[in-house]
Amino acid sequence: MEKYYHLYTTALKKCQLFRNDSDRIFFLNRLAIYRVEYNVVIYAYCLMDNHIHLLVSGEEESILAFFRQLKTMYGWYLSKSETEVVNVDLTEFKANLRVIKGEEDFKTVVAYILRNPFAAGIDSPYSYNWSSAYLYFNPRVEYFRGIPLKTYGIRKAREILKTRITLPDSYTVFDDMFSPVSWCNFRRVERAFGKSSDFFRLVSKWNLEQDEEAKIEAIEKNTYTDSALLSKITEYCRLQGVDKVEDLTKAELRVLATTSHKRWGASKKQIQRILAPDII
Repeated sequence: MEKYYHLYTTALKKCQLFRNDSDRIFFLNRLAIYRVEYNVVIYAYCLMDNHIHLLVSGEEESILAFFRQLKTMYGWYLSKSETEVVNVDLTEFKANLRVIKGEEDFKTVVAYILRNPFAAGIDSPYSYNWSSAYLYFNPRVEYFRGIPLKTYGIRKAREILKTRITLPDSYTVFDDMFSPVSWCNFRRVERAFGKSSDFFRLVSKWNLEQDEEAKIEAIEKNTYTDSALLSKITEYCRLQGVDKVEDLTKAELRVLATTSHKRWGASKKQIQRILAPDII
């Protein structure tokens, strides 16, 4: 049975994750590339200025590896940027996963993700360019499919999209980016809702955010046993690109200690016992 997850990241507080449309296009192209490499299926997405939301399926370890690769490559891209040089600190750009429980939960998360621009007072879900909202129940969606990638030739495709990874023949290009029509499984979302009226009704539901945010808060305020906390710490280390706690910087250790206490409900004594006696 397919296991679905809401992947959401911690919002950056001191800088923007995406400075311009070029940043967003690069990030979406990497989503399309690495979902193939890590066997991750994407059903909905939304790129906000300082965080992202994805609805995905796959093996949990593969999803976390997929995110680590995204973070690493995006960090490299920012370091090579020649325009609008701004210090974008990705230390707090971390993935959180919530397991989706059933079809109703699946549909609520789709709506929650697509409503992010509206909830932030930026735009309506359907006018916002950087989410998958326009894909669902859109009779003109095929207009956005673009040109088959294979028609460009290998050299030209690599030049435009900056990848040597072999991609499916079904991939298409639209305005120098992989068309989400060819890599976002929007048809699965349509099957879940059945009728377009049900989809638009849920996306328009007043105060829907409370449902999903309550589930996230309940998970994040859980307390953990030592073994469960160690598992969370190991996951954190992977996201930082290291194998063990000892390889973290002092700044990363402080962030880990704060996260363990405030988000995972670990006591100060538990943190001192597992991490280091002088960390807090």
